[in-house]
Amino acid sequence: MRFVGPHVSIRENIAFSVTRAKELGATGFALFTKNQRVWSAPGLKDEDAALFKKNMDECGYTNDSVLPHAGYLINPASPDKELWEKSRKLFIDEASRTVKLGLKYLNIHPGAYKEGSKEEGIRRCAAMLDSVIEEVPSIMIAVENTAGAGTILGSVFEELDAILSAANKKDQIGFTLDTAHLFGSGYDVKNEAGKILDEFVSRFGKDKLFGMHLNDSKVPLSSHKDRHESIGKGLIGKEAFIEIIHHSATEGIPLILETPDEERWRDEIAFLLSSEN
Repeated sequence: MRFVGPHVSIRENIAFSVTRAKELGATGFALFTKNQRVWSAPGLKDEDAALFKKNMDECGYTNDSVLPHAGYLINPASPDKELWEKSRKLFIDEASRTVKLGLKYLNIHPGAYKEGSKEEGIRRCAAMLDSVIEEVPSIMIAVENTAGAGTILGSVFEELDAILSAANKKDQIGFTLDTAHLFGSGYDVKNEAGKILDEFVSRFGKDKLFGMHLNDSKVPLSSHKDRHESIGKGLIGKEAFIEIIHHSATEGIPLILETPDEERWRDEIAFLLSSEN
């Protein structure tokens, strides 16, 4: 089964994210566990977590179908010790919220090393992943690939592999592949989607693909830019997403739309789910 759905809002109450996804016909979804624009937020209330779990049960979602996204303020590769520690604490908080909701995956960007060597940035990123898992032992961290602008890590499989290799808690670390990011970093998703997934599985194993972000791209191949477009409206095109849906590696993991037009989400979900047949 394919778990397809959008990144839904948590406004008013985090538990409403579940019903919002269900109303769109989604079989999976993503969410932030708190306001992602702030460093600190009130703790997750027990009653809100309980309602979230109740809605999950009633709507038929399991923790395999949901991919929470950590806030963008977190920079695991930062060379600034104060910012790195601040990021680590926020990451731990968001991992704790994820587990309290009964979920298991947490998606994170690997961050930018800003200065110094890439290798040092990779080591700092891996150290933060290990630290978060030590503090929240049941969390599974999905490191997201990037389009590769500037000193941002994770634009090629070799860098993702280096992060995993540098970490100690390898069993609880995997990856999220974003199609727009792949395209931006030079992987020709338009023409070689299946081949790219084959390459990933050959290098890491199928079990290391914790989820995908299914986004078309407004910008060309190898642009090193991150500009999402609605499915079929960008430079990747619909056929690539049909190939992705048919690939065995995408079975049983969250396949998340981060496309810009919410009015198209229902149609995008229906298209992707119908492509499974």
